[in-house]
Amino acid sequence: MKLTVCELSDNEQDFVNDWEQLKTHLDAHQPELLLLPELPFCRWIASAETIDNDVKIQSIEQHEQWLSRLDDLNAKYVVYTRPVIAGDKFFNTSFVYQKGAGHTKLHTKSYFPEEPHFWEETWYDAEEGKPFEALQLDGFKIGAMLCTEMWFTQYARQYGKHGVDILVCPRATGKGSVPQWVRCGQTLAIVSGAYCLSSNKSGAGTNNFQWGGNGFIAQPMDGELLGVTGTDGKFVTHEINWGKSKEAKADYPLYVKE
Repeated sequence: MKLTVCELSDNEQDFVNDWEQLKTHLDAHQPELLLLPELPFCRWIASAETIDNDVKIQSIEQHEQWLSRLDDLNAKYVVYTRPVIAGDKFFNTSFVYQKGAGHTKLHTKSYFPEEPHFWEETWYDAEEGKPFEALQLDGFKIGAMLCTEMWFTQYARQYGKHGVDILVCPRATGKGSVPQWVRCGQTLAIVSGAYCLSSNKSGAGTNNFQWGGNGFIAQPMDGELLGVTGTDGKFVTHEINWGKSKEAKADYPLYVKE
């Protein structure tokens, strides 16, 4: 199975250019699954310390406009996150889009930073219940940990115990912290016994904030990086071996009893 990760610009015009290049990459490599960055289809709204309801609506509309173009992408599955309003709640929720089958909810973000440029606890709500649940797709299981949630590694182990083969971690993280996020993803691959995928925003954002890019694929058992986006290109596709994910479930540290 081929998997693709990417980095896409937070700037609207640059994003359009990235999208066209992404289409070309997917046509050449034809992966089964593509992971997009966190909230990819609008500028990062949580850079503002004060909530603006008009901005919320606009972010939803922009995502809806771009989501109508997912059929243009040469990938069987596309994983993304989008803003969702439910009653008086505002969620950041991940979905899996499957051609011919539509959109299936995967996971709603539950852990939020609250600091300059990332006022997410102010903007977003956590969903009640058990948010870290695996989704069975055709022949494999997938789980999600959205950006800040990556540091709550107990959920990666939980996913591993539930047999997840792919752990998707869409991000919106800055340039200055790239190494720690990559190391975290490598650790999650070991803890979950799954292939850890992460895609990120890139380029200049609001107030010239510099996004980090560096999407990556890390393999289970040893966390080795199979590919990282960046200087060599904004897109990486790699073919994985399901046997390694299955083997990892019986290996250290997953075999250790609770």
